[in-house]
Amino acid sequence: MKLRSSIPKITGNGPHREITAEATYARMAPHLKRIGVTRVANITGLDRVGIPVYNAIVPRAFDIISVYNGKGATEIDAKTSAIMEAVERFSASLPMRPAAVASYPELEASGRRVLDPRSCNFELHHAYTIDTPISWVEGYDLMHEHSVLVPQFLAGYYMSYHEVPCYPVSTTNGIASGNSLEEAICHALCELVERDDWTMADLISNRLGKLAADAEGSPVGAAIRAWAQERHPSLDPSTLPPRAQFFMEKFHNAGIDIEVKNITSATGIPSFQAVVSEFMAESFSRSHHGIGTHPDAEVAVTRAISEVAQSRVVDIQAMREDITAPGQPVEKALYHVRRSNRANPESWAIKPSAHSVRLQDVASHPSTDVMADVRLLLQRLRARGLDQAIVVDLSAPGVPATVVRVIVPGIESWTVDRNKLGPRATQAWNSTLATIHSAQQQLRTAGSAQ
Repeated sequence: MKLRSSIPKITGNGPHREITAEATYARMAPHLKRIGVTRVANITGLDRVGIPVYNAIVPRAFDIISVYNGKGATEIDAKTSAIMEAVERFSASLPMRPAAVASYPELEASGRRVLDPRSCNFELHHAYTIDTPISWVEGYDLMHEHSVLVPQFLAGYYMSYHEVPCYPVSTTNGIASGNSLEEAICHALCELVERDDWTMADLISNRLGKLAADAEGSPVGAAIRAWAQERHPSLDPSTLPPRAQFFMEKFHNAGIDIEVKNITSATGIPSFQAVVSEFMAESFSRSHHGIGTHPDAEVAVTRAISEVAQSRVVDIQAMREDITAPGQPVEKALYHVRRSNRANPESWAIKPSAHSVRLQDVASHPSTDVMADVRLLLQRLRARGLDQAIVVDLSAPGVPATVVRVIVPGIESWTVDRNKLGPRATQAWNSTLATIHSAQQQLRTAGSAQ
């Protein structure tokens, strides 16, 4: 797999695009029937926010959903975003001819480079053992620059599968499309970092903080919860640049308050979570969120805010098959999309933090080149102990879009799939617990001295 060394961005900076949204749509439009898209619909007007949101509808999709969505600053951005999501899911579900059918120990003993299924943060399927022969396909490790075999089930996206899968859940995390291989890889890496950062922030600022406060049931517990919430503070909206202000003002003009949290981790790639909470009906979600990650902080925060608009209008439309009624039981892998008609105003995601952060104080790495973004993402992942980034090309023949799956063993995704917490999340949880215990002791000591 050969990547180009330099790919100038069409706008000179910003997102990872080497051609315009208009050009991308013009290239893809003749192939919509090939990928199963029967209709592209503008659904912006279903909500009062006004940020453009489009559907790409695929009635015969091999998926749990048949309606794919896109958003953007303009209608062509949103329309292109929707069809590129459709091509992602279409391509990832296509059959692949395996490069090998064997067990992991057999391949390892043969001297072939192979990914250990246990190195990814997924529970193993109850019927799978490490000695089970499975299908493998070829990927390419960007960090070590060599080929490596990965489980076919992990590489693609399957609702049904021809053999015992190594994991019980098929996920789209790390599947991305682009006008080129490099664009798709950049998009996939951003998504993987996004889910990792979201998991870490949710564990520490939300769940651990709430657990400590509830367990303590005292002013000490409340102080600990406040401390945990401040680990990922609110973003000062007055410090946003014009492009991000454009999206914020859409919500404010609609009379909707929006809270943006800085969930950037030690990786140093900017990540943000945006949340709105509004009661509309008992059958409607009380809150909606969006997450955005990109080396350029302006791009990351814009993505988070615009994704909230998409989340709202898609919920209002109620066509996605994975959206459930409030209170309806769902599989744990779908917790992140289930409706809830309740929202706690004191929760970390909704409540403004005591001290906000300026966008200019968040680490940001703007560039004018797609490959500069890719190299930075790989460098930051490696610095956090994640030393593999394996690309599998899933592109559909005859379609002018590249689709890849990027696999980073050890990266966290629990907030999305509820599958398994890995070593890094466990370490973050335990070290924060130790800090909380130390703080509890100090607060009790101070209280006793008074």
